[in-house]
Amino acid sequence: MSSLAVPVAAQDAGDELARNDVQLRTSVKRSLERGSDFLRTQQQGDGSWEASGAFSQFKIGTTALAVMALINCDVPVDSPEVQRGLNFLRNLPPSGVNGKGGIYETSLTVMALCAAEEYDRDLPRIQLYARLLEESQELAGDGAGYWDYEIRKGGSHRGDASNGQYAVLALRDAVYAGAQVSRESWERTHQRWLADQQASGGWGYAAGDFSPRGSMTVAGLSTISITSRMLQDDSDVDFQGKPNCCDTRPIDPVMENGRRWMSENFSLVSNPGHGNYHFYYLYGLERAGRMSGVRFFGGHDWYREGAEMLVGLQLAAGNWLAPGTEQEPILNTSMALMFLSKGLSRVVVNKLDYNSPRGDSRDQGEWNRHNFDMVNLVDLIDGLPQWPPRLTSQVVTLSRLKPETAVLELNQSPVLYISGRDAPQFDEEQIRWLRSYVDAGGFIFAVANCDGQGFDPGFREVIKRMFPQEDASLQRLTGDHPVYRSEYPLNSDGVELWGVNFGCRTSIIYSPTDLGCLWQKWMKHEPQNRNTNLSQQVNRAMKVGVNVIAYATGREPPEKLSDTGARRKEAADNVERGLLQIGKLRHNGGWDTAPKALKNLLMALNETVGLAASTQTEAIPPTLDEMSRFPLIYMHGRYRFQIDAQQQQAIRDYLSRGGVLFADACCGASNFDRSFRDLMRQLYPEQELKQIPVTHEIFTEATWHNITKATIRRLVPSEENAALTMRTVEGQPFLEGIEIDGRYAVIYSKYDISCALQHQASLSCDGYIEADAAKIAVNVVLYSMQQSIHWSEDTAPANRK
Repeated sequence: MSSLAVPVAAQDAGDELARNDVQLRTSVKRSLERGSDFLRTQQQGDGSWEASGAFSQFKIGTTALAVMALINCDVPVDSPEVQRGLNFLRNLPPSGVNGKGGIYETSLTVMALCAAEEYDRDLPRIQLYARLLEESQELAGDGAGYWDYEIRKGGSHRGDASNGQYAVLALRDAVYAGAQVSRESWERTHQRWLADQQASGGWGYAAGDFSPRGSMTVAGLSTISITSRMLQDDSDVDFQGKPNCCDTRPIDPVMENGRRWMSENFSLVSNPGHGNYHFYYLYGLERAGRMSGVRFFGGHDWYREGAEMLVGLQLAAGNWLAPGTEQEPILNTSMALMFLSKGLSRVVVNKLDYNSPRGDSRDQGEWNRHNFDMVNLVDLIDGLPQWPPRLTSQVVTLSRLKPETAVLELNQSPVLYISGRDAPQFDEEQIRWLRSYVDAGGFIFAVANCDGQGFDPGFREVIKRMFPQEDASLQRLTGDHPVYRSEYPLNSDGVELWGVNFGCRTSIIYSPTDLGCLWQKWMKHEPQNRNTNLSQQVNRAMKVGVNVIAYATGREPPEKLSDTGARRKEAADNVERGLLQIGKLRHNGGWDTAPKALKNLLMALNETVGLAASTQTEAIPPTLDEMSRFPLIYMHGRYRFQIDAQQQQAIRDYLSRGGVLFADACCGASNFDRSFRDLMRQLYPEQELKQIPVTHEIFTEATWHNITKATIRRLVPSEENAALTMRTVEGQPFLEGIEIDGRYAVIYSKYDISCALQHQASLSCDGYIEADAAKIAVNVVLYSMQQSIHWSEDTAPANRK
């Protein structure tokens, strides 16, 4: 067996997309740092930011924008620059901002205070300014439902969409902070924007303006997405608190029509339909895309294309400029940073549109019976402690996926949500995509809507088609499953969940109960006089949903444009003679718990080291003839196992002749750990597994990676029926081994490596994080290949005379 050879070369379209995402993310992160540094240099002594020229009169609004930009670029709220900016805003009078920019500046102040989330201090002021904004809404005239420029009770009988969108954004943030905003204000706003949408789908600047422009159309999309959710009601709920989950009220096409206008008129280099306000438009484009839950406008990936453009336009000082009326670096830079940072929100869930025909994206369909179900669930999660900031969901349209990149596109999110009442229809190629998505570490969450009359048998059939060899099937999840404790402690007796155990975890969870109907009813702050039974049902359903997402992601959904997709891509199983191959040892303790782990390790060797390793794995019994074909054998599992005396002798002979055994306990499984230690005592009664010193070459650059620190996720012991808690600990890497003639012939990790390599480490999985697991495994393989006792073909029994 030969070891090192030429690097693997060919890359497909999926590889190219993944690589470009990683490069773009690196550029965006650097751009955010440079932009933040520029804003820091522009802060005044009193904590404010002051624009130049005609914008100098809007010092308060400029300061609020800069503060929001810094917070969204992850500058700590308690940092001196953010606190000085907030304190400047906190010194505003109770009457808000007077003058022509009063609505803009008061609205931005509310948004900045909400972004800081220091509600104990700021909520009274947020509520006060929200009331001023409400009182300033236009109540009559052509602009009724909009806002004009000034804070003025009853408005000025004018009003426009630009002032209107900022007031709506501020009121939305105020509600999420805990302030009260009347339903009447939302209704007036909603009706105004519905009335002013033109037949083309676009919006103009004000009532009677029949020249749609991009900045106002993205404002319309974000405004309608906000007001539609704020106006959800309980009119379909009976006296017992039971909602009509089978109601099929048509979805207003306003959002669909607005997206169509954007698709037909999409631009990044200018504000469509208007020559100025480019960065103002881009800031609105980010909101429209994120709040609408769409990744594409037509064929345009709005964030990736926009991010590439903005990174390229950033000047050496870290700021942005534009021609025309936008020669104002602080405002431009703040809006550019808001686009880049908020558009980088982590997509926790992709909701699968499996109905829209090719080339289209329709809101109406079985896939979307409850159009706010997943939006509401992720909104709740986004405000929970122990979760990262800026979480969102998106819609992925099945008909627009391409075979060469479909799995990578699905892997843009760790969870794929499928729902409906009727049986979902997938062709064979789409079934293969779903299976590959799960194989690559993805998680499917399915919910039957209404009575699930067709969805239940239909989804069960989908599972059978995904796993035709019957290697996995839907089973009722029992009360000891970690999903019932992953965030909230739940009584499994009242929660029916089914799951498919595949690999290291349950990779598919299905609810035959219509959770989505109840998620649809969730609001950040419950309406007054809501039926108590309904409140209890919604609360429980939300907890179930949060628990499933927490179990699937470990509360650590990958960052947007991260290398997750690249690491999870499928590689061709091309086997060539002479390449490194590793044998996978079969045993009765869950030998194939992480079926893709070894393959992914071999891929990592190909990609990071340039080692030509075959990505086809072979499972072998513990016999000398079989093991002798490989310089390294790999073993993992979750359960107790036994190796008989004859097989023990074969392993001992294999190791004495230069072979290496590499093993780990999947998810730190204690049963496998005990059995493996028993096996080592039986093989080597005069030796024992000992910790490999952290100074050993296996952890150093002498092998490949210099691993001085490694991060382990461990489950924190808790009381029975309490919520599960994971603790992340960084420390020295820990491996154990047994030495034979000065080399480690056995290398063992009691902490999980396999499930991390499988991309399936879950909330209840003790082990190394994925990046460190890969580094350790790569070093173990390379160390094994570099031993002074070289593997010789003469060692193989077939070559012995």
